[in-house]
Amino acid sequence: MTVFGFGEVLLRYTPPNYEQLKDTHTFDVNVGGAELNALITLAEFGHKTEMLTVLPQHALSHIALQKMYQTRVGTEFVKQQQGRIGTYYMEESFGYRSGKVIYDREHSTFAEHGNTVVDDLATQSGDYFIFTGITLAVNKTIREQIVSVLTKLKQQGTKIVFDINFRSNLWTKAEALPVIQSVLPLVDVLFFGKKDATHLLETNDEHDDIETCAKTIQKQFDIHLMASSNRNIEQSTLQGITLAGEKFINGKAYPYTVLNRIGAGDAFMAGFLHGLVKGWQLDAVTDFATKCSVIQHTTNEDALNIEENAVHNLSSHFGELKR
Repeated sequence: MTVFGFGEVLLRYTPPNYEQLKDTHTFDVNVGGAELNALITLAEFGHKTEMLTVLPQHALSHIALQKMYQTRVGTEFVKQQQGRIGTYYMEESFGYRSGKVIYDREHSTFAEHGNTVVDDLATQSGDYFIFTGITLAVNKTIREQIVSVLTKLKQQGTKIVFDINFRSNLWTKAEALPVIQSVLPLVDVLFFGKKDATHLLETNDEHDDIETCAKTIQKQFDIHLMASSNRNIEQSTLQGITLAGEKFINGKAYPYTVLNRIGAGDAFMAGFLHGLVKGWQLDAVTDFATKCSVIQHTTNEDALNIEENAVHNLSSHFGELKR
């Protein structure tokens, strides 16, 4: 069984020590991208993974490739073309100062050629195919092909995993809505947020709770399995929820502190898929995924790179030292 991730691999430039972008003279560099982040975590949990992306033919791509080699993410389907690598600049939040992201990924090798990597994809029954709304936002050509691509994959027995992940600074709601609506009926496992229901799809009102939102989306698009990780900002807790058929699971809420917000949703996705593949009960799957997201908030990396046992043994007290 192989988990495929289809999306852009990025370089993230972050000023050190919570400096503002306007004041910095140096940057820390990280490799990321939603789909790659999830694959890194799944590879650490022991799954066979393959990244489907396009990188440029110059030294910056070696930074990304080296990350994949180090984390045992497969590169068989990584293509290289002349061009540029997608980047973004992140100003980290601190206290009451909000974070900020500036994207510089237009006309990247993935934006221009990313759709070509799915042409050669031959999968076996039981595989998983992960992609996000970010992929659809970045590569305009794949939007026209995605329904036929997903239909072919499903005919081969592949499970389609989709995170809506709408980013308003990458594409407009008017551009995104018809594409995402065309994708949802083909999805086997959907990851979503409440605003996806209330602001993007407009299937729900803002006063609806997350359970109502999930059931409305499920009914409209016939999606059997849905999951979401939800932050309570006032209480500083994170809670996972799952809807499987008519069964709704409210997971345990965990307190969390933020060193880094990048990749928390990707860690949740990876933890959830890990539990599914392992055949765990859905309440255990939801709890494990939530723990993955909580722990990811404590790292400086874009992806959670941790053993399964360390997730199960999540500390019950802040700052606990295990000897």
